[in-house]
Amino acid sequence: MMSKKEEVLETLLDVINNIKKTGFTRDSVEPDFYLGGDLGVDSKEMLEIWYELEQRLNIRVQDAEKRDLYTLDEVINLLESKLVPVAAAL
Repeated sequence: MMSKKEEVLETLLDVINNIKKTGFTRDSVEPDFYLGGDLGVDSKEMLEIWYELEQRLNIRVQDAEKRDLYTLDEVINLLESKLVPVAAAL
C-alpha cells in the first residue's frame, strides 16, 4: 500500500503530466527536483497545476503558501499538510 506521501506524489505527477503532456513517474523523478529547472514547469502551468491539485485533493491552498515552493518535496509536504487525516474525517 502506498504512503500518503506517495499518493500525493502520484497525484502531483499525474497533474503535471496532463498539463505538460509529459511522462514523469515516481521512478524518473527525485524529491529534490525543481519544478522549473528539472521538470520544465513555467509559472502559467504552475497556476493550472495548483488549480487541478486543489480540485482533485479537495483542498484550498492560499497564494501566500504557494510562494517559495521550488521542489517536488516542498509541494508534496504542503499538500500533505492540507489533507485531512481519514480518522479525523469520520
